[in-house]
Amino acid sequence: MDVEFFDSLEEVRKYLAEAKKAADAGEPLWQATIMPGEYFIAVGGDCFFVFGEVLKHYEKMHRRHYRFCRYYCVACPEGEVGDVHVSTILCLISRGLFEQLRQEGWEVRTRPGARWSCVPPDGR
Repeated sequence: MDVEFFDSLEEVRKYLAEAKKAADAGEPLWQATIMPGEYFIAVGGDCFFVFGEVLKHYEKMHRRHYRFCRYYCVACPEGEVGDVHVSTILCLISRGLFEQLRQEGWEVRTRPGARWSCVPPDGR
């Protein structure tokens, strides 16, 4: 299992941009196997954590790295629907954790000086 660590948001943005480029080029990513009914944490364009549920997997080749989702964050706690590029998905979470995060207003707190990390699920 690989673990990625980041010391800054700039490093996260660079990693996500490279992952999106790789996904669009057809390189296999563990996220490509994400299907409807799964829950995830992603990083949004404004570097918010985004929490979502996958509603639809696209079949067409030019949309293969996108998932139609309902997603939430602290800036949009009521949620919205739209497409998410799989390379922005950091990890899958259980429905239980998803519901707990909803009750907490989609806030994630870390200790001062904590480093960013992401561990993809086993077998992906």
